[in-house]
Amino acid sequence: MVTVELAIGVVAATLVAAFLASLTLLGVAQAACAETASQVARQTARGDDEAVREAKGKAPAGAVVEASSDGRGVSVRVTAPFRVLSLPPVELSAAAWAAYEPGIGP
Repeated sequence: MVTVELAIGVVAATLVAAFLASLTLLGVAQAACAETASQVARQTARGDDEAVREAKGKAPAGAVVEASSDGRGVSVRVTAPFRVLSLPPVELSAAAWAAYEPGIGP
């Protein structure tokens, strides 16, 4: 009887560990979305196209980066799908805004 209980306990502990690891990776992906949004907004406001391409390259896989500008600055939104174990994907998103640098404008 102890063998069956031990086997169930090991399976349950493995599933909990996998779920916690997935949640940790979810947090890392959310931080990557936030960092990408911040960097793209800042570099777009500076007018540095090469740095914008580099920042977009650091976005999570499958991420969509949308930038829009108004008279005062640049707004960027990054959305990315993320799958936790075999559950349906969760959509992560982050947004950032940066004012135009002096001499740079719409």
